[in-house]
Amino acid sequence: MKKYILLIVLPVLIGTSLFTGCAVKNNKNENVVQAEAVNKQNSIYLMAGRIETDNQVNVSSKISARVSDVLVNVGSTVNQGDAVIKLDTQDLQAQMNQAQAAVNTANANLTNAMNSSRPEQISQAQATLDSAKATYDVAKKNYDRTKALADAGAATEVQLETAQQQLTSAESGQKSAEEQLEMLKNGATETSINVYKAQVQQAEEALKTAQVALNNGTITAPISGKVTVKNINKGEMTSPGSTLVSISNPDALCVNAYVPLSIAKDLKEGQAVTIKVSEIEESEFEGTISVINSELNPQSNNVLVKITLVDSNSQLKPGMFAEVGVRS
Repeated sequence: MKKYILLIVLPVLIGTSLFTGCAVKNNKNENVVQAEAVNKQNSIYLMAGRIETDNQVNVSSKISARVSDVLVNVGSTVNQGDAVIKLDTQDLQAQMNQAQAAVNTANANLTNAMNSSRPEQISQAQATLDSAKATYDVAKKNYDRTKALADAGAATEVQLETAQQQLTSAESGQKSAEEQLEMLKNGATETSINVYKAQVQQAEEALKTAQVALNNGTITAPISGKVTVKNINKGEMTSPGSTLVSISNPDALCVNAYVPLSIAKDLKEGQAVTIKVSEIEESEFEGTISVINSELNPQSNNVLVKITLVDSNSQLKPGMFAEVGVRS
């Protein structure tokens, strides 16, 4: 009888254990499914927009000149400060040489004015003065004799006037020679030195302008990145302000998304977001809200939200359509 009882009880216990085990296993599977659902719902995708380059620069020339060499092409990688275009600078070099010569001349004139006069200059001025004095002495004697004759009625009034003019001219020449000699002995006046200094300053400013123009003959990359546009070829003329090449930084990407004000009011700058694109399946990328525009778009009444992307693997590319998720 005991044997029959055991045969009946064992199947019941085994069945109960199996049923309990299945229930536990089913509960575990259900928990896994619920956890996966929760993970997928961590980000609510509320915004979307095209991925754009956040740092792009159009490079232009500051002067009009012929292109002598183009050192990059579309797709070229450049570093900040690298030469990308060289212009023909022969005329600019000649202008700078002329400006440098003008500076040298102005400095020489100033130096001569500030230094003492050379002995030979003073000797020459002394000889000129001696000659002027001799001329004056002759003119004075001639005038005195003519006046005496005129007083005696032996000379005409015209002869006296001529003698007077000769005396006046000789006197003026003597005075001028005396002043010239005195100036050489004393050096240049303060006024004349200031004039020479102004000439030096003017020449140096012209040299700086010529140097800047010459430096503009080499066009460099203002940022590091890749060349995305090239609008110029060797031998063509540049125009100031016209875009020659465009350079963008592929590591600085962003998404400009427009959202209703009702959503924007719950966002804040610096908030972390997630990004996904259809071209890269089962992958999410990190981003940060960098700007929330304070003004509404007049056409859509939406608010511009700018998201800065973080992509260390460079999988994201400009032009991809991105969905932006806010973590719940």
